Amino acid sequence: MSVRARKPMLTVEEQIAHLKSKGVTFELCPEDEAAKYLSSANNYLRVAAYRKLYFRQVDGPNPGSYVNLDFRDLVALSSIDRHLREALLLAAIDVEHFARVELLRRCGEHGEDGYSIVADYLESVSPPQRSRVEGALNARGGRGRAHDEYSGDLIAHYAGAYPIWVFLEVMEFGVLVDLWRYCSGRWGEQPMRDEHYVLKSVKALRNACAHNSLVVNGFTSAAANADYQVSRSIAISLSENGMPKTKSRRAKLKNLRVAQIAATLYSVSKFCELDTTRGRHARRMRDVRSYAEGCGVLSRANDGTVSFFDFVWRMVDIWLPVE
Repeated sequence: MSVRARKPMLTVEEQIAHLKSKGVTFELCPEDEAAKYLSSANNYLRVAAYRKLYFRQVDGPNPGSYVNLDFRDLVALSSIDRHLREALLLAAIDVEHFARVELLRRCGEHGEDGYSIVADYLESVSPPQRSRVEGALNARGGRGRAHDEYSGDLIAHYAGAYPIWVFLEVMEFGVLVDLWRYCSGRWGEQPMRDEHYVLKSVKALRNACAHNSLVVNGFTSAAANADYQVSRSIAISLSENGMPKTKSRRAKLKNLRVAQIAATLYSVSKFCELDTTRGRHARRMRDVRSYAEGCGVLSRANDGTVSFFDFVWRMVDIWLPVE
């Protein structure tokens, strides 16, 4: 196996020189301003990640150099990404909350006693998975360094015999998603199976946003593809709201990040039944769009990148319209 050559750690000045050698201009953002940004507001690796959204010269005097890319564009895209991540994270948090509420409601509808469903679920999973779930809960409920200040006492009180209303409160999002899958089979509800896959995508995006991972730099056809088709409920909702199944739609939803954004936006409209909640997220997404379009960077970006943003805004209009 080949060993990747080590790269030297560059000074801020060397970072700017390297960007210039790749065709990045500093006409809209002076070099001294860029140096201050790279030393105190962001780091080179993150801001340079958005270069992949721009075309490179194939031939000419500087083959491989980026076309029509100024450092100011990288700064703007980073800022847009931050605003979008924050809005999506808050949306995913609410989806998780209301999914817990919904599952508890369905337990009541199916006459569950509250205790057997938790015991049966834990019995149904593999021994390693059960060990992970119970081990994490025991650590949080214990008296050691891993004790959870916020829910540890609740966990300790019910350890070994969790009722569903407690289990839903203390479980991780990933366990909630798997419990949703289990309940779909327990109750014979096929639509829940589809919702399980939707929530799985919401969880993935929630984790990425919570860990401050970049999102927008994947708005390109060269980014990772989803290894699954968009859920039937999402596809139907898009078609019923003026976005028919076309080659363009399939191409956008094949993008893993866009597919996860679609799942999150759809889930807000699906699980967050309160008008005040949906309205709050609708206004946040409207503000993100206004900010992105006000930066001016999208007017200079290539058509491919702009089409990804337009697709996201169209989904927002469908599932989170501002009344």
